[in-house]
Amino acid sequence: MYLKKKLIIIIIYFLPGLIQSQHIIYSQYYSSPLTLNPSMTGLGEFGRFGINYRNQWTSIGDGFNSYSTWFDYNFLKSNFSVGLNFSGEELNISNYSSNHISPSISYEININSNMIIRSGFQINYSSIGFDNSKLIFFDQLGPSGLIGLTSENLNNFNRRSFFNLNYGILIFSEKFWVGTSIYNLLQPDISLSNQENNLRRNYLLHGGMNLINNQISPSFNIIKYPSFIQFSLGSYFNLNPISIGLWYRGIALSKNKNNFETLIGKLNFKSKNFSIAYSYDYNLSDDKLGSHEISLMFDFHFFGKKLPPKNVRYLRCPVPNF
Repeated sequence: MYLKKKLIIIIIYFLPGLIQSQHIIYSQYYSSPLTLNPSMTGLGEFGRFGINYRNQWTSIGDGFNSYSTWFDYNFLKSNFSVGLNFSGEELNISNYSSNHISPSISYEININSNMIIRSGFQINYSSIGFDNSKLIFFDQLGPSGLIGLTSENLNNFNRRSFFNLNYGILIFSEKFWVGTSIYNLLQPDISLSNQENNLRRNYLLHGGMNLINNQISPSFNIIKYPSFIQFSLGSYFNLNPISIGLWYRGIALSKNKNNFETLIGKLNFKSKNFSIAYSYDYNLSDDKLGSHEISLMFDFHFFGKKLPPKNVRYLRCPVPNF
């Protein structure tokens, strides 16, 4: 009974935000750059291919699952980079799901020999929906449980598809980086019924720096959602080829004592052309609401001959794991 009550609270609290924002940020946000900032398209040397998977609320059925597959490529001499991200989310409690296809393009400008600015656009095509048969209404309940079909008219609740647009800017030097992005610029109607419900914009600010010969990399990520502000603050500790990370994530200026504060631990292994990372979110208010996350990243090059490392040829972005 307690678990069912908790389940209802979680759905009421989170599902409207998930539907309203349509933007999932991973705990390993730099391992999924195309969902963090379109200007990060093509930050690596030549090309990258990545996979991300997140299992949230692991104690409640299959919980909430997020996944993405992405790749990008830096064309170097032209200063242009292109990328493509396939992502989706599933909330198995109600069979709610969303799927997204997001091509992106970025352009890089050398301000001087010590600083670079990048800007990027991302077009997003999304499809959302849920299984009506999983919903239970009050008129279906009786003393002994479910007693029949609902009188609610669910015929108008159909799957919804829409286009969107995202934009971002990134500035970096050899030791620091700072970026900002705006998601849901077009604010499309995402209602599954005849009642209009426009998607609200999300604003992101993130950055960090490398200290002590790149062995310590403190970073932050702030997200302004429609109804609250979420921030993450922590650091990578680089012990090549292994790095570990520790972050705190919370909802700033929340009047609710239970604001889903979280500690995040990460372990990463990186070889020359491959990296794998695992992280766990520990919810400080309820450890049963933990989340697992794993990411893979591959570097590749298939145009022209192999060149010296990127940081030898020109300024390299200091974001960890890139």
